Amino acid sequence: MPVGPLVEFLSTISQEGVAKTSHFRFTAGVTEDGNFPDIARLLSIRCETTELPGRQLVTNDSRVYGPSYKTTHSVVYQEITLSFVETSNFVIRSFFETWLNSIFSVGNNLLSYPNATRFDCFLTQYDVMFDDKDDEDTTKTGKSTPTGGLRRIAEWTLKNSFPTAINQMPVSWSEDGIHRTTVTLAFEYYILWASHMPTPKSAEGNISNPFPVPPKGSSGGVFQSSKSKFI
Repeated sequence: MPVGPLVEFLSTISQEGVAKTSHFRFTAGVTEDGNFPDIARLLSIRCETTELPGRQLVTNDSRVYGPSYKTTHSVVYQEITLSFVETSNFVIRSFFETWLNSIFSVGNNLLSYPNATRFDCFLTQYDVMFDDKDDEDTTKTGKSTPTGGLRRIAEWTLKNSFPTAINQMPVSWSEDGIHRTTVTLAFEYYILWASHMPTPKSAEGNISNPFPVPPKGSSGGVFQSSKSKFI
């Protein structure tokens, strides 16, 4: 009896699962000092919303003879936005203000050397691990408590990150809400690692190419380059 599309879809969901948007963590690889001694941990805990990064190939329309075709000449990485639940004394806002000022000083309009003000940041996606006790509890009560911990399933390394904007923070007498510091973060490029992929060999992102590469000295076919390098 043939398997219907719905049964096949439910089977893949049961076997492969789904990635949940709430299972993430942001980590800033910043240098801590006396003014912000625990800022990396604070940013990781209080990052409420963000986006996983994306990129876009920039193309030109080319034509030699016949129909036009697109050729790629560069890649663009979109900035991401992060929202943090602010502390009572605005530590997170103060940290990003200090970081921005270290890049471009508002007092003397001096621009700092990029390597001194850019750091690698990390966006990690997790999955909840369940042990045998969880399965037993689920069978008896219909509820499950995640006692098995977290499993890292994917991680984006944002190379040479730095903030480009701090958004306004609205205030009002009409409501007693919570302040959130929203920051726009730029980066040079990112490296993606997933649990089904090999670990990058170096910080340059030398991840194995999933596409076939022709042997050296052959005609080449579609993929003529023997190396894959991030821009």
